[in-house]
Amino acid sequence: MNTPIQWLEQIEQVCALAGVQEVDLLLDQAAWSKRAVPGLQQLNPKAPWFSLFTGMPEEKLLDQAPLLMRLDLTIWQHRAWLEELIEHGASEARLMVVVSSLRFEELSHALQALLQMQWGERAGLLRFYDPRIFPVLMNSILTSEQRAEFLQVAHCWGWLDRDGQPQWRPGTRLKKQTGVEVSHFVKLSDEQCARIKCISEVQQLLTGGEFDHLDNSREKRFALLYSILTEVGRENYLGGVEDYVFHRLEVSKNSGSL
Repeated sequence: MNTPIQWLEQIEQVCALAGVQEVDLLLDQAAWSKRAVPGLQQLNPKAPWFSLFTGMPEEKLLDQAPLLMRLDLTIWQHRAWLEELIEHGASEARLMVVVSSLRFEELSHALQALLQMQWGERAGLLRFYDPRIFPVLMNSILTSEQRAEFLQVAHCWGWLDRDGQPQWRPGTRLKKQTGVEVSHFVKLSDEQCARIKCISEVQQLLTGGEFDHLDNSREKRFALLYSILTEVGRENYLGGVEDYVFHRLEVSKNSGSL
Protein backbone atom coordinates (compact mmCIF):
# COMPACT_ATOMS: atom_id res chain seq x y z
CA MET A 1 0.00 0.00 0.00
CA ASN A 2 1.26 3.45 -0.84
CA THR A 3 1.83 5.98 1.94
CA PRO A 4 -0.34 9.15 2.09
CA ILE A 5 2.65 11.20 0.89
CA GLN A 6 3.17 8.94 -2.14
CA TRP A 7 -0.46 9.20 -3.24
CA LEU A 8 -0.45 12.94 -2.57
CA GLU A 9 2.58 13.34 -4.82
CA GLN A 10 0.81 11.34 -7.53
CA ILE A 11 -2.27 13.56 -7.20
CA GLU A 12 -0.06 16.63 -7.62
CA GLN A 13 1.49 15.13 -10.76
CA VAL A 14 -1.91 14.38 -12.30
CA CYS A 15 -3.13 17.91 -11.52
CA ALA A 16 0.01 19.38 -13.09
CA LEU A 17 -0.55 17.37 -16.26
CA ALA A 18 -4.15 18.61 -16.37
CA GLY A 19 -3.00 22.21 -15.90
CA VAL A 20 -4.85 22.79 -12.60
CA GLN A 21 -3.52 23.62 -9.14
CA GLU A 22 -6.68 22.65 -7.26
CA VAL A 23 -8.00 19.17 -6.61
CA ASP A 24 -11.57 18.20 -5.79
CA LEU A 25 -12.28 15.48 -3.26
CA LEU A 26 -15.40 13.45 -2.61
CA LEU A 27 -15.50 12.22 0.99
CA ASP A 28 -18.02 9.58 2.05
CA GLN A 29 -18.90 10.24 5.70
CA ALA A 30 -21.53 7.51 6.12
CA ALA A 31 -21.05 5.68 9.46
CA TRP A 32 -17.68 7.39 9.89
CA SER A 33 -16.34 7.95 13.40
CA LYS A 34 -14.79 11.27 12.38
CA ARG A 35 -16.36 14.59 11.35
CA ALA A 36 -14.95 16.51 8.41
CA VAL A 37 -16.99 19.72 8.48
CA PRO A 38 -15.39 21.22 11.63
CA GLY A 39 -11.94 20.74 10.10
CA LEU A 40 -13.05 22.31 6.84
CA GLN A 41 -14.50 25.28 8.66
CA GLN A 42 -11.23 25.85 10.47
CA LEU A 43 -9.10 25.85 7.33
CA ASN A 44 -7.42 29.18 6.67
CA PRO A 45 -7.54 30.22 3.89
CA LYS A 46 -11.01 28.76 3.45
CA ALA A 47 -11.68 25.89 1.06
CA PRO A 48 -15.02 25.70 -0.77
CA TRP A 49 -17.10 22.63 0.13
CA PHE A 50 -20.56 21.33 -0.65
CA SER A 51 -22.77 18.54 0.70
CA LEU A 52 -24.25 16.47 -2.12
CA PHE A 53 -27.33 16.08 0.10
CA THR A 54 -28.07 19.82 -0.15
CA GLY A 55 -31.71 20.43 -1.01
CA MET A 56 -32.61 16.75 -0.55
CA PRO A 57 -34.65 15.02 2.19
CA GLU A 58 -31.30 13.86 3.62
CA GLU A 59 -29.96 17.42 3.86
CA LYS A 60 -29.99 17.47 7.68
CA LEU A 61 -27.67 14.45 7.79
CA LEU A 62 -24.61 16.61 7.21
CA ASP A 63 -22.30 14.33 9.20
CA GLN A 64 -23.32 11.40 7.00
CA ALA A 65 -23.32 13.22 3.67
CA PRO A 66 -20.89 12.84 0.79
CA LEU A 67 -18.85 16.06 0.83
CA LEU A 68 -17.23 17.71 -2.16
CA MET A 69 -14.33 20.00 -1.34
CA ARG A 70 -11.77 21.87 -3.41
CA LEU A 71 -8.22 22.18 -2.07
CA ASP A 72 -5.47 24.38 -3.49
CA LEU A 73 -2.26 22.35 -3.69
CA THR A 74 -0.13 25.52 -3.56
CA ILE A 75 -1.45 26.34 -0.06
CA TRP A 76 0.33 24.32 2.60
CA GLN A 77 -2.70 24.26 4.93
CA HIS A 78 -4.82 22.72 2.17
CA ARG A 79 -2.08 20.26 1.28
CA ALA A 80 -1.74 19.20 4.93
CA TRP A 81 -5.52 18.70 5.17
CA LEU A 82 -5.43 16.58 2.02
CA GLU A 83 -2.68 14.43 3.50
CA GLU A 84 -4.75 13.96 6.66
CA LEU A 85 -7.83 12.99 4.66
CA ILE A 86 -5.81 10.44 2.69
CA GLU A 87 -4.40 8.99 5.89
CA HIS A 88 -7.75 8.65 7.66
CA GLY A 89 -10.19 8.22 4.78
CA ALA A 90 -8.61 6.56 1.76
CA SER A 91 -7.77 3.27 3.52
CA GLU A 92 -11.43 3.01 4.58
CA ALA A 93 -12.64 3.45 0.98
CA ARG A 94 -14.05 6.91 1.68
CA LEU A 95 -12.13 9.13 -0.71
CA MET A 96 -12.44 9.84 -4.43
CA VAL A 97 -10.32 12.36 -6.30
CA VAL A 98 -11.75 14.48 -9.10
CA VAL A 99 -9.40 16.56 -11.23
CA SER A 100 -11.54 19.09 -13.07
CA SER A 101 -11.37 22.57 -14.58
CA LEU A 102 -15.07 23.18 -13.91
CA ARG A 103 -16.02 26.01 -11.60
CA PHE A 104 -16.74 24.60 -8.16
CA GLU A 105 -20.44 25.48 -8.32
CA GLU A 106 -20.81 23.79 -11.71
CA LEU A 107 -19.03 20.66 -10.52
CA SER A 108 -21.14 20.56 -7.34
CA HIS A 109 -24.41 20.66 -9.27
CA ALA A 110 -23.19 18.13 -11.85
CA LEU A 111 -22.13 15.58 -9.22
CA GLN A 112 -25.36 16.10 -7.29
CA ALA A 113 -27.32 15.27 -10.44
CA LEU A 114 -25.24 12.12 -10.98
CA LEU A 115 -26.00 11.09 -7.40
CA GLN A 116 -29.71 10.75 -8.18
CA MET A 117 -30.92 7.58 -9.82
CA GLN A 118 -34.29 6.35 -11.04
CA TRP A 119 -35.27 2.68 -11.13
CA GLY A 120 -38.69 2.24 -12.68
CA GLU A 121 -40.98 4.40 -10.57
CA ARG A 122 -38.53 4.52 -7.68
CA ALA A 123 -35.94 7.17 -6.91
CA GLY A 124 -32.75 6.67 -4.94
CA LEU A 125 -29.11 7.61 -4.48
CA LEU A 126 -26.32 6.15 -6.60
CA ARG A 127 -23.22 5.76 -4.42
CA PHE A 128 -20.78 6.40 -7.25
CA TYR A 129 -18.51 8.26 -4.81
CA ASP A 130 -17.63 4.96 -3.09
CA PRO A 131 -14.27 3.82 -4.60
CA ARG A 132 -15.36 0.19 -4.27
CA ILE A 133 -18.39 0.89 -6.48
CA PHE A 134 -17.12 3.49 -8.96
CA PRO A 135 -14.78 1.27 -11.04
CA VAL A 136 -17.39 -1.49 -11.40
CA LEU A 137 -19.96 1.10 -12.50
CA MET A 138 -17.56 2.45 -15.09
CA ASN A 139 -16.35 -0.91 -16.34
CA SER A 140 -19.41 -3.10 -16.55
CA ILE A 141 -22.66 -1.63 -15.24
CA LEU A 142 -23.36 1.77 -16.81
CA THR A 143 -24.15 2.15 -20.49
CA SER A 144 -21.70 4.06 -22.66
CA GLU A 145 -24.04 7.08 -22.58
CA GLN A 146 -24.30 7.00 -18.79
CA ARG A 147 -20.56 6.53 -18.42
CA ALA A 148 -19.97 9.56 -20.63
CA GLU A 149 -21.93 11.70 -18.15
CA PHE A 150 -19.37 10.96 -15.43
CA LEU A 151 -16.32 11.25 -17.67
CA GLN A 152 -17.29 14.65 -19.10
CA VAL A 153 -17.00 16.43 -15.74
CA ALA A 154 -13.35 15.56 -15.10
CA HIS A 155 -9.90 15.37 -16.59
CA CYS A 156 -9.39 12.38 -14.31
CA TRP A 157 -11.01 10.37 -11.52
CA GLY A 158 -8.78 8.76 -8.88
CA TRP A 159 -9.06 6.38 -5.93
CA LEU A 160 -7.21 3.71 -3.96
CA ASP A 161 -8.32 0.16 -4.78
CA ARG A 162 -8.88 -2.63 -2.26
CA ASP A 163 -5.14 -3.37 -2.26
CA GLY A 164 -4.31 0.25 -1.47
CA GLN A 165 -2.99 0.94 -4.97
CA PRO A 166 -3.79 4.24 -6.77
CA GLN A 167 -6.07 3.89 -9.77
CA TRP A 168 -6.91 6.58 -12.32
CA ARG A 169 -9.73 6.77 -14.84
CA PRO A 170 -9.14 9.45 -17.50
CA GLY A 171 -12.09 11.71 -18.17
CA THR A 172 -13.00 13.44 -21.42
CA ARG A 173 -12.89 17.03 -20.19
CA LEU A 174 -10.57 19.33 -22.14
CA LYS A 175 -8.33 21.87 -20.38
CA LYS A 176 -10.10 24.99 -21.67
CA GLN A 177 -13.58 23.51 -21.97
CA THR A 178 -16.29 25.52 -20.22
CA GLY A 179 -19.69 24.52 -18.88
CA VAL A 180 -21.26 21.09 -18.59
CA GLU A 181 -24.70 19.53 -19.13
CA VAL A 182 -25.70 16.54 -17.02
CA SER A 183 -28.99 14.64 -16.95
CA HIS A 184 -31.18 15.22 -13.90
CA PHE A 185 -30.87 11.58 -12.85
CA VAL A 186 -29.29 8.27 -13.88
CA LYS A 187 -31.97 5.87 -15.12
CA LEU A 188 -31.08 2.29 -14.20
CA SER A 189 -32.53 -1.02 -15.41
CA ASP A 190 -33.38 -4.04 -13.25
CA GLU A 191 -30.18 -5.77 -14.34
CA GLN A 192 -28.04 -2.74 -13.50
CA CYS A 193 -29.55 -2.50 -10.02
CA ALA A 194 -29.02 -6.22 -9.50
CA ARG A 195 -25.33 -5.84 -10.37
CA ILE A 196 -24.96 -2.91 -7.99
CA LYS A 197 -26.55 -5.05 -5.27
CA CYS A 198 -23.97 -7.75 -6.05
CA ILE A 199 -21.16 -5.32 -5.19
CA SER A 200 -22.59 -4.87 -1.70
CA GLU A 201 -23.11 -8.62 -1.25
CA VAL A 202 -19.53 -9.39 -2.26
CA GLN A 203 -18.23 -6.76 0.15
CA GLN A 204 -20.16 -8.50 2.92
CA LEU A 205 -18.69 -11.87 1.97
CA LEU A 206 -15.14 -10.49 1.96
CA THR A 207 -15.35 -9.12 5.49
CA GLY A 208 -15.60 -12.54 7.14
CA GLY A 209 -12.24 -13.88 5.97
CA GLU A 210 -13.68 -17.17 4.65
CA PHE A 211 -12.42 -16.38 1.15
CA ASP A 212 -8.97 -15.00 1.99
CA HIS A 213 -7.38 -18.20 0.71
CA LEU A 214 -8.53 -17.54 -2.86
CA ASP A 215 -5.85 -14.94 -3.59
CA ASN A 216 -3.49 -12.56 -1.80
CA SER A 217 -5.03 -9.65 -3.70
CA ARG A 218 -8.29 -8.27 -2.32
CA GLU A 219 -9.12 -6.94 -5.78
CA LYS A 220 -8.76 -10.38 -7.36
CA ARG A 221 -10.87 -11.96 -4.62
CA PHE A 222 -13.56 -9.35 -5.23
CA ALA A 223 -13.47 -9.88 -9.00
CA LEU A 224 -13.84 -13.66 -8.62
CA LEU A 225 -16.74 -13.50 -6.17
CA TYR A 226 -18.46 -10.74 -8.14
CA SER A 227 -18.31 -12.81 -11.34
CA ILE A 228 -19.89 -15.72 -9.45
CA LEU A 229 -22.69 -13.71 -7.86
CA THR A 230 -23.76 -12.10 -11.12
CA GLU A 231 -24.74 -15.61 -12.25
CA VAL A 232 -27.16 -16.25 -9.36
CA GLY A 233 -30.15 -14.68 -11.09
CA ARG A 234 -29.52 -16.53 -14.33
CA GLU A 235 -29.43 -19.92 -12.61
CA ASN A 236 -32.51 -19.24 -10.43
CA TYR A 237 -30.66 -20.47 -7.35
CA LEU A 238 -32.98 -20.51 -4.33
CA GLY A 239 -30.43 -20.86 -1.52
CA GLY A 240 -28.39 -18.23 0.29
CA VAL A 241 -25.76 -16.11 -1.41
CA GLU A 242 -22.86 -17.55 0.60
CA ASP A 243 -24.02 -21.13 -0.04
CA TYR A 244 -24.15 -20.42 -3.76
CA VAL A 245 -20.61 -19.04 -3.77
CA PHE A 246 -19.25 -22.08 -1.91
CA HIS A 247 -21.15 -24.35 -4.29
CA ARG A 248 -19.70 -22.67 -7.36
CA LEU A 249 -16.19 -22.65 -5.93
CA GLU A 250 -16.44 -26.37 -5.15
CA VAL A 251 -17.67 -27.12 -8.68
CA SER A 252 -14.80 -25.09 -10.15
CA LYS A 253 -12.29 -26.84 -7.89
CA ASN A 254 -13.50 -30.29 -8.87
CA SER A 255 -13.40 -29.38 -12.55
CA GLY A 256 -9.88 -28.01 -12.19
CA SER A 257 -10.81 -24.49 -13.34
CA LEU A 258 -9.96 -22.80 -10.02
